[in-house]
Amino acid sequence: TRRRIPVRATAYLRETRRPAEGASALTRPLLRLLQRLPGGSFLFGERSRDWVIPDYVASPPEESNIYTLGGIQKEAPHVFAPCALPESEQPLSLKYLNSWLKNALKILLGFVPAFLTFFWTKDWWVLAWGGAFIWFAITGVRNIIQSVLGSGGLHRSPLVRWKDYVSWERVADSLLYTGFSVPLLDWLVKTLILDQSLGINTSTSPTELYAFMALANGLYLMSHNLFRGLPRTAAFANLFRSVLSIPLAVGLNWLAGEFLLEAGMDPAEAAGVLQKWAAIISKAASDTVAAVIEGLADRDQNVRMRQWDYMGKIEQIFRVYAKLELLFPRQDVLRMLESPKEFLSTIASEGRDFDKIVAVNALDLLYFWWYQPRAKSVLRRCLREMTQEERKVFLLSQYVLLEAKEISQLFLDGLVGKDFSKALAFYLDYSRPYLEQLQELALRCAPEGLGGTVDGKPRPLPG
Repeated sequence: TRRRIPVRATAYLRETRRPAEGASALTRPLLRLLQRLPGGSFLFGERSRDWVIPDYVASPPEESNIYTLGGIQKEAPHVFAPCALPESEQPLSLKYLNSWLKNALKILLGFVPAFLTFFWTKDWWVLAWGGAFIWFAITGVRNIIQSVLGSGGLHRSPLVRWKDYVSWERVADSLLYTGFSVPLLDWLVKTLILDQSLGINTSTSPTELYAFMALANGLYLMSHNLFRGLPRTAAFANLFRSVLSIPLAVGLNWLAGEFLLEAGMDPAEAAGVLQKWAAIISKAASDTVAAVIEGLADRDQNVRMRQWDYMGKIEQIFRVYAKLELLFPRQDVLRMLESPKEFLSTIASEGRDFDKIVAVNALDLLYFWWYQPRAKSVLRRCLREMTQEERKVFLLSQYVLLEAKEISQLFLDGLVGKDFSKALAFYLDYSRPYLEQLQELALRCAPEGLGGTVDGKPRPLPG
């Protein structure tokens, strides 16, 4: 049984609020301003909770609230009884559902209210039958653009397809919630409240129309983001995104109106067409702004992750280099690195697995370069911040990848498990192009010259 210690502690819940972190460069100034308003730190800041124990006091065992951990249970608990326990009658959770089926159900659930709203409220067959598809296409394309933009855009790795950067679960969630925004924006806000109750439409005041629709859309986005448990900064940034979409929506409305007038429509007929398309125009403007803002936010997130990856690996490389200098005080470790074969055989003779550590670090960096988003730009920044000697150590440590026999043996010995064929083929096919591109990058980052040799001249890779 658990024992009470004759000590009592009083714990207090401490709540700390601090300025929000992780916002993009566009939304950071706005959030900083909002946090200065009364109650702004509560709404727009980040909150963390922890428990504080200021002191411990002696107390009788019966008043103590501190128990020991461990000990021997004298009586077996009921759950370990030999008899069979009844099967649980609780239904299986939806979280165990196949991910593709789950995403399809989310999309279908959002598509139903969107389609019914357009079908019942529009008399033109294009919007009645195709409005929901247009609405979903805007949202889907926006999610894809922001994911690709945040992961490198046209400068992404040739080994990674654009769809590998897209989170399809994120797309499904967006389509689910955007489907329920159709009856809110198109029917309730645009038709019932603004047009029929207040007389605000594309003919009377397009600016007010798109401003109210943007505000309603922003509040809806903020509410479902908070409901989904997303960071408050991201949720409240949707209000900022909605404000930016107002002039864009007004501009799109004007361009569409000019096009209809040039096509021969009279002003009244053109205004009627624009009124039917107003919700879609507002949606297109909002998602265009979102693609840019959230794409930049995704880029910043990818950059932070790559900085964390590279800082950890570079620190390991320099730590191993320092240990090798202590292990071989009479040898120039930097010159040893220039000959990968000799270097690996020398440090392997010590039997401390330094050769495997160096090789694994190089393989990790090879994977970062070809498969991780924003890896090349982050490594370029890291190389520029290094001293010339640090760049030499980093670059020369990667030349162990030239020793195909030794590196291949690591895969055969189970470095990545039994199914190593794809990983081994990737290493054999792309290690040399990686080293060539890395050497060119290092030369650009070091104006005095750095190609992997001690004298700073480019080093041709052996054939």
